[in-house]
Amino acid sequence: MATPHSSRIEELLPAYALGALDGEDLRELEEHLAGGCAECRGQIDLWQRDLEALADSVAPVEPSEMTRARVLRLTGAAPAPRRIPGWLAFAAAALLLLAVWGAAGQIRMGGEVRRLTAERARLATRVEALGREVDQARAEARRAARALQVLAAPGVQSVVLAGLGPAPGAAGHTYVNPRTRDALFYAFDLPPLARDRTYQLWFIANGKPVSAGTFAVDPRGTASLRVDRTVDARDIQAWAVTIEPPGGVPQPTGEMVLMGEAS
Repeated sequence: MATPHSSRIEELLPAYALGALDGEDLRELEEHLAGGCAECRGQIDLWQRDLEALADSVAPVEPSEMTRARVLRLTGAAPAPRRIPGWLAFAAAALLLLAVWGAAGQIRMGGEVRRLTAERARLATRVEALGREVDQARAEARRAARALQVLAAPGVQSVVLAGLGPAPGAAGHTYVNPRTRDALFYAFDLPPLARDRTYQLWFIANGKPVSAGTFAVDPRGTASLRVDRTVDARDIQAWAVTIEPPGGVPQPTGEMVLMGEAS
């Protein structure tokens, strides 16, 4: 019966890859490997590749005659042609194993650090993007709330604007909150303008045009504009849009494209 996989079996793998395993440990590990453990076989392959790479990177060193003689005296062995004692081979294997462990650990740690650094950068980018999305959503929510205050106000004044001149198919709509005197303007199907021109909104109060601001349209020809603190809605006779220079003008000078009278 094959020996089951365990942490002890994994501890034997480096020594097995070095050829430094013997006795009962060797028998137990070989029985386990014969059982077809793919995980252990893969780890052994990794250790053997690391050992081969390490061996290729280190130039062989020939021991001196003095060092060889000292080793032979310590072991009491008779002089033999370049035979290394078993304990010395095992010690060398152990030292090599430690070196491989250290090198492999550094390689794996370096890879993990790089992976974690990249993951941190990715998460930071995502958090920044989510922050922008949250800010945008909050701004949209504030605009929607302010628009609702106007549209749902009791007695709101509503004026429809029709297209004129170069924009006969355009349309517009204004809403004025009679209590706060805030207004909302929406435009539809207005043609885009050259860079040296802009649309300017006006309301006619007591027979005089008053600028309500400038605006640009999106690719679909739509636009919206909030106007803070107009005048008493009962004093507004009409709303209009003209084409003016960038930044707008104190009094209308350009062609009128939208016009609507208050009822």
